[in-house]
Amino acid sequence: MKITVAQIGLLLIGLVIGFPLGYLVSNFSTPSQTSSSPASQGKEYLIGVTLPLSGELSSIGKIWEKVVYLAFDDLNNEVKAYGFNVTFKPVILDDGTQDDKALANVQSFAQMGIKVVIGPAASSQVKAVKAFADANHIVIISPSSTAPTLAIPNDFIFRTVGSDAKQAKALATLAYSQGARTVVVFHRNDEYGNAFASFFANYFTQLNGTKVYDLPYQTGLSDYTSEVNALASKVQSTGADAVVLIAFDTDAANILAHAASSNVLSSVRWFLSEGPHGAQELLSPTIGGFAQKVKLLGTRPLFTHNPLYDEFASKLKEKYGVEPTVFCDNLYDAIQLAGWAILRAGSYDGDAIRSALVEVAKHYYGPSGWAMFDENGDKANQDYGVWAIVQSGQGYQFMDVGMIQGDTVIFTTTPYK
Repeated sequence: MKITVAQIGLLLIGLVIGFPLGYLVSNFSTPSQTSSSPASQGKEYLIGVTLPLSGELSSIGKIWEKVVYLAFDDLNNEVKAYGFNVTFKPVILDDGTQDDKALANVQSFAQMGIKVVIGPAASSQVKAVKAFADANHIVIISPSSTAPTLAIPNDFIFRTVGSDAKQAKALATLAYSQGARTVVVFHRNDEYGNAFASFFANYFTQLNGTKVYDLPYQTGLSDYTSEVNALASKVQSTGADAVVLIAFDTDAANILAHAASSNVLSSVRWFLSEGPHGAQELLSPTIGGFAQKVKLLGTRPLFTHNPLYDEFASKLKEKYGVEPTVFCDNLYDAIQLAGWAILRAGSYDGDAIRSALVEVAKHYYGPSGWAMFDENGDKANQDYGVWAIVQSGQGYQFMDVGMIQGDTVIFTTTPYK
């Protein structure tokens, strides 16, 4: 019999706490507050999901939507397999990668009586919903917000990914290991970009990098021609040997497309954050060719050596025909954690679910690895992979080409000849 991702996670729960699985499941209870579903049909619990189905993260947001359906199918199959007569149903709303729409979505969920929300994606959005979520005791589980400034204890914000305080160090290690010494950090002027750039500069300086120049750009533009021209001037005037780009998918694609036509920007190395990973726009011939020329490399949160991730990726490909992008595994695990936390809480109450979530996460292992939270509600243990854009017989594709362990970069394949 084939064991699924969720089954392995539950089996590990039982093994970790030292009790048989049957004993563990028997200690979960059915929350008292439900939707209006008749008791004879079981109980239905709504979980809000706010996704960037349009806007600056729409390319990967549309893939995330498929992950949501897969995760809820698996969750519902597992709870029924263990004898719970309950169903979890997603209520999906598009937030357009905008702060105000994310807040409006969470407020709409609250009016529906929803106490658990998956998302939003961007750190600026999480910041926008935080006060409302805390005041109304709504548990927010973001699979992709990484700004260190949101690592705050005792609130209702949880993140199934490590903060960028760790990834900034990983990206600095990668850039320095590749010979970068004088760097221009070209970044989104928002919660995510500003914090990432600041932490990167600190770590790169500790590694004895010669100089870091900070260059923020306005977000939400339809075209970044003038911003890329400013970047080229900055690189030329400072003698920088590398550009570090902290971006989302649509802005990164536009920036890289313009950079490809610049002799100055085509003559230095490029390093990227996780934001654009998986965006199909980056696989165009123009950007793919540019990536080869500048030997583009990026970092992304990725639990290494995990067969559960491989199984998850296979299921997503088989069912929906897509490859997992950045944070897909973190999103899947966020949904699993939410469901089991509701069951463990014993009541559909934000405070009870928040406490139960912490306990469930201590013993849950999924595609993104161990889910345990630190004191700030962020993923406690986070590895980072190295990704590249490589040429194949079908054009260009994203490929994980290595990992970062401490201060060491280990390449598993040679991405560029």
